Amino acid sequence: RIHDLEKFNLNRFRFRGALSTTSIDDFTRYSKDLADEGTRCFIDADNMRAVSVLNLGTIDEPGHADNTATLKLKKTAPFSALLSVNGERNSQKSLAEWIEDWADYLVGFDANGDAIQATKAAAAVRKITIEANQTADFEDNDFSGKRSLMESVEAKTKDIMPVAFEFKCVPFEGLKERPFKLRLSIITGDRPVLVLRIIQLEAVQEEMANEFRDLLVEKF
Repeated sequence: RIHDLEKFNLNRFRFRGALSTTSIDDFTRYSKDLADEGTRCFIDADNMRAVSVLNLGTIDEPGHADNTATLKLKKTAPFSALLSVNGERNSQKSLAEWIEDWADYLVGFDANGDAIQATKAAAAVRKITIEANQTADFEDNDFSGKRSLMESVEAKTKDIMPVAFEFKCVPFEGLKERPFKLRLSIITGDRPVLVLRIIQLEAVQEEMANEFRDLLVEKF
């Protein structure tokens, strides 16, 4: 039976490590400093993750492939907050509070496309009242129904009601700031239920994945 005696030695017989970081700069610097012949970086752009195998070696001289560096980008607090509200059913109070909490990143838009300050949009959300005879118009006529409903809400509250938002933030540490467009839907009932949904989220995620991959290729 063969035993590995390395653990009894003062030093390792060969260098190997396992760096794990959320910093693109730290990851690329470490990978380049310790790169050996045959080093490869494997990028999982969909999951914002990359692994450098620094002693992979070559076909003729394969390495042990146990000296690695791993990068996993971290979501920023604003982006995490955005994802947490996406598609969720909110009361007026909870959505208004969310808008107020993240007002620095938000701007609202009315049915005509005019900008509304986030704090004013939150105030309008708090004051929504819906009459029963408006339900069919809203649900059956899609956008025209939404427009009709929002105009009626404005008349009752004397506030300009937002129908959409733009949330601008850096989604992952190391990537650039980008805008996310949100659509506001109102589900009627005993109490209004409000839903914010990111428009074309999958397309935006694909853009971020491409940005991540291109950034790593550029730095290497």
